[in-house]
Amino acid sequence: MDAYIYIPSSLRAAGRQLRRAEDSSLEQLAKREFLRAWCSILYLFPGLHPDTCFDSDSHWPKKLRSFATEAWRRFEAGELMDNEFYCYQAATTRIQRECARLQREKPWLFRDYFAA
Repeated sequence: MDAYIYIPSSLRAAGRQLRRAEDSSLEQLAKREFLRAWCSILYLFPGLHPDTCFDSDSHWPKKLRSFATEAWRRFEAGELMDNEFYCYQAATTRIQRECARLQREKPWLFRDYFAA
């Protein structure tokens, strides 16, 4: 079984994928369509982690918990591989893109004034 990882090209593209999935029954989505939405969530919210979605002090928005529930169901059923479930590539790509943008727009934030 090959892994499928989706990395959105932009925040807008991630939002489109998420809206498409919201209009459907999550259980009925094909694996590829579900993963496009799932990876989009982790791209939009790189601080979220699937392991914390059911914690009492979870930072997961209530509207997105249904996606996490479905991701857990598929993962425990063996339908998602580890890297598809955790989808860290989408989150780290978003962080890298944001850092690159900040370095272009506000380079003074990255200067080391305390170098030895």
